[in-house]
Amino acid sequence: MNGIETGLTQSKSWKDLNKHYLQIKKISLTELFLNDPLRAKKFSLTEKNLYFDYSKNLVLKDTLILLAQLADKAKLKQHIYNLFSGAWVNTTQNLPALHTALRDPRKTGLIINGEDILIKVHASLDKMQYLVEQIHQHQWRSFNGKEITDIVNVGIGGSDLGSLMVVHALKPLQKNSLCFHFISETDDQTLITLLKKINLETTLFIINSKSFTTCETLLNATTLLKLFQEKFSPASTKQHFIAVTSQIEKAMAFGIDAQCIFPIWDWVGGRYSLWSAVGLPIALAMGMSNFRELLKGAHAMDQHFLNQPWLSNMPVLLGLLAIWQVNFFQSSVHAILPYDAELKYLPAYLQQLEMESNGKSTRINGEPVDYATCPIIFGGIGLNAQHAFYQLFHQGTVPFSADFICSLRDPEINIQSHRHILASALSQSKAFMEGYTSDIPYKNLTGNHANNMLVLDELNPFNLGLLLALYEHKVFVQSVIWQINPFDQWGVEYGKQLNKKIYQGLNGEKQKTGHFDSSTDALIELYQQINSS
Repeated sequence: MNGIETGLTQSKSWKDLNKHYLQIKKISLTELFLNDPLRAKKFSLTEKNLYFDYSKNLVLKDTLILLAQLADKAKLKQHIYNLFSGAWVNTTQNLPALHTALRDPRKTGLIINGEDILIKVHASLDKMQYLVEQIHQHQWRSFNGKEITDIVNVGIGGSDLGSLMVVHALKPLQKNSLCFHFISETDDQTLITLLKKINLETTLFIINSKSFTTCETLLNATTLLKLFQEKFSPASTKQHFIAVTSQIEKAMAFGIDAQCIFPIWDWVGGRYSLWSAVGLPIALAMGMSNFRELLKGAHAMDQHFLNQPWLSNMPVLLGLLAIWQVNFFQSSVHAILPYDAELKYLPAYLQQLEMESNGKSTRINGEPVDYATCPIIFGGIGLNAQHAFYQLFHQGTVPFSADFICSLRDPEINIQSHRHILASALSQSKAFMEGYTSDIPYKNLTGNHANNMLVLDELNPFNLGLLLALYEHKVFVQSVIWQINPFDQWGVEYGKQLNKKIYQGLNGEKQKTGHFDSSTDALIELYQQINSS
């Protein structure tokens, strides 16, 4: 191998970037704006209804050229082609990662291992549409003929966060009277609270588990199925329990009717799966036409990512700017700051997307990295966050960067309130960039903090699809540069394995597991002592 693949930090493109960084690192962002009145125009892009202003990053035209050269050296174009064409980009599991196929409008034409997967994708969408129409038209009824009133999604991680986030984000579009509930915690109180809100007799449960082995999901699903069968009868569950899984036989053995099982495939990772039947709650909440608009927006970003040159390519620039911040400015934190209450769960969703994907320290070739990879991703709704953690951003010592996300129009709130929200976003972005100088030391704000503005004309299914696909592809760009696999999560898997062993220990089955470390053993013994009386 040659080029960047021989070692990222030893490559010429990396060294050129580092030299450039040393030359410009002390320039202030305020100075760049003062010297160039057209800076915002030069360092911004528009795609469909999404405006991306990255002018508040410490970059010059030369910076972008050097970052583009880094992308070329990393063979980013080839990697993007591999992603879309179904190559085994998930190198540790020998799988493709074809979330882009889930929103491809073509009905045929993508052959993987001798099968046209687009036929399967659209068959699943059609099956989703049938269910959605049946429920919305009150033709899918309870075992005793009553209308369905509540939808409960039982899942965790990617089988929970995506649907939860989108259903909440697009709640104003919901025209039906269905109530939606998302269950991921396994404590009894969560189920007790749920059962107080719903009528079992008129509830549809969606068991969302790709593997159908996830401990938390199966604990909740088993409890709910047992409660239902005890209150009514085993035969009554058919119209009330649906599964979304790649393990059809396991779902059937659990007790779910074959006709009520929706497929997901091994080439779709959980955190990339809301575009599939995993997104059934989304389709049920806002209708299949709006769900297809969500797919359409994501596909528009897919095409943009696939076809645009680097310096007019939103995901590529967003990813490269993140590389610039993490690896040269040593930024260890990136904040997601939506100024829209409907986007309440977006920071958590992107936290999983980025940190589970790129939280890696081993390169694809098995060697350890000698550079930083994914920063800590966190955030919150802007207006609340301003009164929580922004203080550290303005006057603390932690290097960070941020994305402000807002919309220019919101018909759901009065215009004065929306203007206040938008003014807050713009003022905080400006304060991060400029800082504040005072003769009183404790009032000084250092400023010069890189931040992006991602602005939608309004929050709707198409635009949300654009935004989410933008972040998916940003993650992929970073993974290519960092030479890591963004489609596995072995740290998560190891935690699951430990969970099983320690559960046996808590259950008094020490002979099966052997001894753990002294801390874990002591806590297990303490648990057993307290629960023995």
